[in-house]
Amino acid sequence: MTVSAVTAEWICTRCGTTNRKLVPSDAREIEDRCLHCGAEHEVRPGARPTRWEAELDD
Repeated sequence: MTVSAVTAEWICTRCGTTNRKLVPSDAREIEDRCLHCGAEHEVRPGARPTRWEAELDD
């Protein structure tokens, strides 16, 4: 079974590192951890298709 996916690229709000994750194309929110500092974020689609908006997860 093939699942349609897109790249979610987001910038860590703690350290500024660019992160990328392959997500299902119908995703409206994901949780991810920065690969550099480990901060957990809630990530949502942004105005540009690939660039998503991130905020620290409390």
